[in-house]
Amino acid sequence: MDWNALGHGIQRVDACRAPDGGLLLVELEDLNPYLSLDRVSEEVREAFAGALTGSLHRFLAG
Repeated sequence: MDWNALGHGIQRVDACRAPDGGLLLVELEDLNPYLSLDRVSEEVREAFAGALTGSLHRFLAG
């Protein structure tokens, strides 16, 4: 399913099964875990920020 221009990331797809067996899309969203960084310890924030920036650098380097 094409949703954004990134080749990787965190997305959630919610669907339900229709009576004929097909899937019905209920919700599709990009998840943004960094929006809750104020709720974790500084150590966890720093680790996440380092992993995120490293991932973005690797993505941009292509």
